[in-house]
Amino acid sequence: MGDKLQFFPYECPDCHSTRNAAEVAKQLDYAILATEMARRKGRRQTPHAGPGRPSIVRCPGCDVEMSSAELREHRMACVRDYLKSLLPYTIHLCPKDPDPFPDFRIERVDIDEVVLRKISSTAQLCIELRKVAEITLDKPTKIATIRLLVRVAWDGDRWLLVPARPASPAG
Repeated sequence: MGDKLQFFPYECPDCHSTRNAAEVAKQLDYAILATEMARRKGRRQTPHAGPGRPSIVRCPGCDVEMSSAELREHRMACVRDYLKSLLPYTIHLCPKDPDPFPDFRIERVDIDEVVLRKISSTAQLCIELRKVAEITLDKPTKIATIRLLVRVAWDGDRWLLVPARPASPAG
């Protein structure tokens, strides 16, 4: 290229004058340029498992570690079979709104959901099997704690499943 200066026209949005974009960029603070370079670099990268999506995960039914792809194929049948084995157990759910009587029983396990019945009120609660994150047992007390990917909340007259985290505001 040599000493030949290239001209990249840039029109100022305020005064509508045309200047060389290279000259405008020279006057910008380095932090602004670094932020823009990082943004452009990030857009060129291919998506990969980040801190929120581990490459090796545990099945909530059998507690075996496997890849996310293997878990997708394996998970539903394994969780369904494991929940069927918990019929004699008292079930506690978390996260859940505080409740003086937290006990549930498994009424039935269907192909893609488990139906729980609240022992103190006979209210029913249906939970999709894919919302089960972890199952822990306390064998001496016969209590199984099921951690969910949703929160169980009291709505005044019934138990509902609501997102565990509030949705981000639109904008």
